[in-house]
Amino acid sequence: MARIAVIGLGRFGAHVAREAFHHGHEVLAIGIDPEAVQRMRDHATRAVVADARDIARLRALRLGEEYDAVVVSLGENVEASALIVLHLRELGAPRIIAKAGSDDHGKLLSLIGAHEVLFPERESAVRLAMRLAAKNLFEYLPLGEEHGVEEIATPARFVGKSLAELALPDRYGSTVLAVRKAGGREVLVGPGADYVVTAEDLLVVLAPNEALQKLQQL
Repeated sequence: MARIAVIGLGRFGAHVAREAFHHGHEVLAIGIDPEAVQRMRDHATRAVVADARDIARLRALRLGEEYDAVVVSLGENVEASALIVLHLRELGAPRIIAKAGSDDHGKLLSLIGAHEVLFPERESAVRLAMRLAAKNLFEYLPLGEEHGVEEIATPARFVGKSLAELALPDRYGSTVLAVRKAGGREVLVGPGADYVVTAEDLLVVLAPNEALQKLQQL
């Protein structure tokens, strides 16, 4: 179980806090709006009203000593998010993940000490564009600029063949990480070379983006 603090309880921050909490992590939700904080009472281990721009408040919450990660989600508020990241670095927070609203905002957050910078809207747009462009693509997750993981419906030409017969690493430079069986409830992680693909399977594939585009068109 990780200890996670989320600063900023707008849509993104609140969603991160809820998901982390309901996955069993200890979550501290911090916001400046009392109503937003109140809404998090049942979706976080602790929810507090605090102005995170005040380093004394961050120090009192022991974000540098007691939390594995701090997520800073203040959207377009460049000045506030930058100041908070700066404070967190000074306090020794081991992992600072900050949301950025633009490239310049992201560069600033990185320069002053954020360990990771997120562009949620952009990443969602990329994933949606990939799904819309491919007839058999259900989900897409970028991994850097050159690779991705996608979940695709089994192409007709794959049905009834084993992974060994398909030789996807040789033909497409891709690896089947998992197979989601019919209905989506059963997931086979790391299927063996002798696994025979069925028409109902969804394949979770890791590959270079160029290879993924070819798979999408099968």
